[in-house]
Amino acid sequence: MNRRTVLAGTAMLLPLALAGCLGGSSGSDGETTDTEQTETEQTETGTETDATGTDELPTTGSGGGASGTHPRFTESSLTPLDECPSPGEASVAFDDEGVTVTGCIVGKNGCTVPSLEHLSYDGQEGLVTLVVAAVEERDDDEMCTEALENLGYEARVALDGTVPSAVVVVHDDVNGKREVAREER
Repeated sequence: MNRRTVLAGTAMLLPLALAGCLGGSSGSDGETTDTEQTETEQTETGTETDATGTDELPTTGSGGGASGTHPRFTESSLTPLDECPSPGEASVAFDDEGVTVTGCIVGKNGCTVPSLEHLSYDGQEGLVTLVVAAVEERDDDEMCTEALENLGYEARVALDGTVPSAVVVVHDDVNGKREVAREER
C-alpha cells in the first residue's frame, strides 16, 4: 500500500520538479550586450569613456592645463590571458607611454570573459580608473559550464600627452564590485 502512495506522489511531483529545468527562458531578449552597453558619465574635472575607448568626453575644469581641457585616451585595450595566478587581484605597471594592468577576475560560468567596462581620467588628481567586469558572452542555444572560472587579463591604457600619476582598478565579478588595486607613480 505504501509503495502505491509513493509512486503516485512521485508521478504527480516529477513534472513540477522538472518544469523549472525544462521550461523556456527569456534568454537575452531585452538585455544589452557589452558591445551595445556604454557606461559613460561626465564629471567636471575628468575625461571618461566607455569600454571601447571611442566615446571620449573632454571636459573643462579647474584642474586642467592652460587650455582647460584634459588629454584623451589614445589607447584602451583588454586582452584575455590564460594565466590567472591570483583571483581577485590586479597589479599596475607604469611606463613612459601609459599604464598596463594585469589581473584576474572570477566569472560565474564557462561563458564569462573579462571586459573593460569603464575607463575614466581625473585630470585634477592625474587618476585613471579602470573597471574590469566578468561578462557573459554566449549564444541563446549555447550551454556553459556551471563552475566559477578564473579569468586572467591584461589591460593597456595610454593618454595623449601625459602619463597618469595614479591608477585605481575595480573588479566587478561574482564577488561584487570592489577596488582591488590603487597604485601611484
